[in-house]
Amino acid sequence: MTPVDHSHRDLAWREMHARPYVRFSGPAHVWHFAVLSDPADDGGRAGLDALTHSLGLAATYETPRHRIYAGSVARLGRLVLSWERHGEYAAYTFFLYELEIPFEPFGLDSGRFLPVDWPEILGKPLLVATRIAVGSKDEMPGTLEGFMDLFEGHTVNGSQVMAGRAEAWSAYRSHTDGFGRIALVVDQMSSQDLGRTMERLLAIEDFSHLTLLSQPLVVEVKPRVSSAESRMVEHMDALREAGSIEQKRSVLDSLLALAVEVEHLRAQVSNRFEASSAYFSLLDSRFAELREGKIEHVLRLSRFVMRRLAPAARTSRAILERLSNLSERIDRAADLLRTAIELHVEEQNQRLLESADRRAKLQLRLQEAVEGLSVVVITYYVLALLSYPLKAIGRLGIHIDVEATLALAMPIVLLAVWGVAHRIRTRFGDRA
Repeated sequence: MTPVDHSHRDLAWREMHARPYVRFSGPAHVWHFAVLSDPADDGGRAGLDALTHSLGLAATYETPRHRIYAGSVARLGRLVLSWERHGEYAAYTFFLYELEIPFEPFGLDSGRFLPVDWPEILGKPLLVATRIAVGSKDEMPGTLEGFMDLFEGHTVNGSQVMAGRAEAWSAYRSHTDGFGRIALVVDQMSSQDLGRTMERLLAIEDFSHLTLLSQPLVVEVKPRVSSAESRMVEHMDALREAGSIEQKRSVLDSLLALAVEVEHLRAQVSNRFEASSAYFSLLDSRFAELREGKIEHVLRLSRFVMRRLAPAARTSRAILERLSNLSERIDRAADLLRTAIELHVEEQNQRLLESADRRAKLQLRLQEAVEGLSVVVITYYVLALLSYPLKAIGRLGIHIDVEATLALAMPIVLLAVWGVAHRIRTRFGDRA
């Protein structure tokens, strides 16, 4: 590894006050790496500090989520490292420019200045590894065949970018060195616009890979969604055939279990799928910012990338929509079942009330019959009691016809007993 020249640690004021992209001009080599990171960690800043220390780079721009380090590598040129902390990934971009060696597109190995164990220093698996060769028309191939040679014979895609002030070429595939490649042919572009163009091209690389992160989950989840939809159809068939309240409750229990499974599935995939959809939208906006133009006989970069990624983004959105629709269908079916069960219970309650009403009426009639008999019985006993004093009066010498007297008293006693019974019934009825 070429030793780093520590004597060139002077800070460049231009980079100190730069916006969050690196400005540079002339031919340059760029290496870009993106690593997945947990939002809760520090985005690999500990490894970043160790890496910049080993390279002899000094900070020229620092914010909590973005840092720029600069220095020089002996016999190579000026080296700048840009570190960016994003929501779920961190990006490391090395710019080597002001070259002290002849410029050869993709001809310089990063091992000339990076330590061998630098991936272990970062401590995260790589998501993106790509390199960009920046040169003028004189320093880059002038034919389509020449660009294909730069990309190891792969089919290349290209666009005029930034209103025709540059051309960007790529095959969008990994090459023998393990890197993706982008060739940027610059024609009368300021260092500020070149930095912006570089940022957009690298963002396209990051967002295209991040959009595809959902695909393993799509492969895993898609059969489960299809199975849930099939089970939903089976439950609806069972609901149509359910006649008894027990059958309907059994179907309702099955629907509730399916609803829990679907909601768990939605919680499992929604964040990843929505993130992929957001990255796809950002990808589209970055292509719009590039202001692409057509290069004759070559497929534009955006057309190639968007045609490749659009089905993946649509599939993620489609699965989310299927899960949402399935959840709504389950809710509607469960509501129908609950309504049917409630109606069935209400019908049972109505029948019970009608039966209780009939029993109450029968009991009332029976009670009235018993009351009538009670009046007769009580009258009989009252007349029997009256017969004793009447007989006693006859024994005393007073002539009384007992039977006639009892016969005459019977209607009076009967009415009196009935009146008392009626009054008692009326009083208790008012209290009830």
